[in-house]
Amino acid sequence: MKNNDTTPTPVPTGTFSGEFRVVHLNPLTQKLDTTKRSNLTLTISQSTGYKVTGDTVLYHAGSYGDFALNGTYIQFIDKTVPANATGTLPKIHLAGTYQYIYDGTNFQFQAASDTLAYQYILKKSN
Repeated sequence: MKNNDTTPTPVPTGTFSGEFRVVHLNPLTQKLDTTKRSNLTLTISQSTGYKVTGDTVLYHAGSYGDFALNGTYIQFIDKTVPANATGTLPKIHLAGTYQYIYDGTNFQFQAASDTLAYQYILKKSN
């Protein structure tokens, strides 16, 4: 008899607070440089979607939208990005697909390219 029981991945729900940061690889020195930081609050619910608040003045936009996830990736669909937006927006929006880990308290996710990473390091606050 096979045991097909698996432990389900917890779904992040509730309010999370912590740091958003942009990490850049300097092409000349090959050293990592944290170029931008903001303290954010992310409220996330399976029934209502997500909302970003907190320090949204300089680098990160306040936003809201829908999300979908599996055991490895979470995708955010930001409803505040203008439909006709092209190129780089003035602020970073929580949009796109991110690799994540969530242990019931700590919720961390990031999207990275060769020289740039957007990192969210959050902790459940309720």
